[in-house]
Amino acid sequence: MSRRFHVVCHECAFEGLYEDQSVAESQRDAHAVSSGHRMSLRDISDRNVPGPTQ
Repeated sequence: MSRRFHVVCHECAFEGLYEDQSVAESQRDAHAVSSGHRMSLRDISDRNVPGPTQ
């Protein structure tokens, strides 16, 4: 099973989904440092992702 990490800014539209935790952390940290915004990172690997509908 692949890992998934959701990064979101609480003060602007910055958001991302990453499969690599270190990339997610570096994107979160870089945005926080450059903007001063509050950020969240959550491991969403165990959540079910809906498949395509037909």
